[in-house]
Amino acid sequence: MQRHALIFLGLFLPLMAVIGLAQSAPDLLAQAEAKKHHGDFNGAIADYTQALAADPKNVNAYLGRASVYSLEGNYAGAIKDDTRALVLDPKNPVAYSNRGNARMMQGDLHAALADYTQAIKLDPHHVRAFINRGNIKNLQKNYGAALEDYSAAIALDPKSAVAFYNRAGAKRSLGDYEGARADYSQAIALNPVDVEAYIDLAVLEMARKNWDAATTDLKKCLDILPSERQAYPRTYLWVIGVKQGEADKATRDLTHAANADLKTFSGTWGWEIAKFLVGQVDERTFLSAAITSQAKENKGQKAKALYFAGLKRALAGDKAGAAQFFQQCLTMGNPMLHEYTLAREELRPAGGTTQ
Repeated sequence: MQRHALIFLGLFLPLMAVIGLAQSAPDLLAQAEAKKHHGDFNGAIADYTQALAADPKNVNAYLGRASVYSLEGNYAGAIKDDTRALVLDPKNPVAYSNRGNARMMQGDLHAALADYTQAIKLDPHHVRAFINRGNIKNLQKNYGAALEDYSAAIALDPKSAVAFYNRAGAKRSLGDYEGARADYSQAIALNPVDVEAYIDLAVLEMARKNWDAATTDLKKCLDILPSERQAYPRTYLWVIGVKQGEADKATRDLTHAANADLKTFSGTWGWEIAKFLVGQVDERTFLSAAITSQAKENKGQKAKALYFAGLKRALAGDKAGAAQFFQQCLTMGNPMLHEYTLAREELRPAGGTTQ
């Protein structure tokens, strides 16, 4: 997985005394920031707009209003205001970085990449711009270049858990499991409640057949997550169980967890996988549901489904059918997916080992 660490930089200005009856632009900006911080987006936008009426060339007011637009999902409005800020201040790295964020969220990766590059040119110490540009390159499957940007961010800020986490993903996509494992471990050291890093690290241990280490990491996830969000760690614990010859116990455990949470969360894809693994859904229905779910969410559900369908085929002794599903997972999936990593290991020649 990749973490899109988009940070729309705020403007935390000091409160100033109000002179006379009318509020000055600095007062309005401080007031807007306070409202934004407390989730009053409409109030914040009104204050930024009023500040611009008082001072039409106030770059910070445009940047602040753009940041609220982005928080609301109004990326077109954010881009418009960030662009206005750049007209007034063409060398403002924050405006370029924030406009890049909004363009990335709109799916305009080429324009976002250009904005992040310009932000870095203007401010070579802009850690977030390096991370976000790395995210773009990851989305473009340019993993080597992404790794370079994440490494640059880490050199600037060795305590950035996000940079370590995302660099681990790039390394995993390049097949450098050892390097990825080290980076996930460092991300966890910097953020001990990083559930995603624990899961990713567990998947790498599963790929190496280090079942005990993987189990430990997954159980840490169960300690952190509420029960309704435990579908994926419990699913991978099922995989570990069947791989260790404890299929009956693994299925009982997963069935118990699924039945406890499906009444409320039956629509989530993780629990749909669990239902298939414990035999509550047949293969054809499961694969069809994956196509529908992916069309709605586009998060690689079909590739995930192909891996789990292949795994059940393998457990049933259908090696040829399993291999076909695993290969389809690799053809369709993204190397950032956990199931891609696991499918690749299933197809590895006997005796082969991961890095």
